[in-house]
Amino acid sequence: MPTSNGARLRVALALIFAVLCISGVNAQPSAAETNRVIRSYVYLTNASSDKVLVSTQFWRNDPKYDDRAFHRFLDTLTALEKRGFHIDEKATVDNWEKPEPFVRCYIYLEDLQAARKGGTIPSGSRVWCSDNGASERELSGSDNPKHLDQLLASFDAYFNRAKKNVHH
Repeated sequence: MPTSNGARLRVALALIFAVLCISGVNAQPSAAETNRVIRSYVYLTNASSDKVLVSTQFWRNDPKYDDRAFHRFLDTLTALEKRGFHIDEKATVDNWEKPEPFVRCYIYLEDLQAARKGGTIPSGSRVWCSDNGASERELSGSDNPKHLDQLLASFDAYFNRAKKNVHH
């Protein structure tokens, strides 16, 4: 065992980092567990009939991670409600490519595609809006404390650009 305080601190930090990495790995479902995943989504609309699809998934193999995912989902919905959106049970998006007189966006939370490309664990998010002039934005690291702020900043930028380009 290391004798100096600095060496002990480095060993302790290395152990904490290893534990955090291992617990994050366990949060992602294995191939056998993917049939247990619960996917949830809602559509939101605003007064201009703009639509946002927000989806998430609960992997059901780590209750603490699912709890954090649930709170991220609710926090995202709350943030969109503060921007004038509300849940609309009748809303759908039949065609993401067809020009429409309203903006269509999606936010995919707890997304494994974003995690794979970002090389992070556990998962990430993807954001996109029609007619915004850019590809979807992938944000890795859902458990990062700044993730929701980054997600909403991306949404705002994409939505505002799309709003300027919407087909009237």
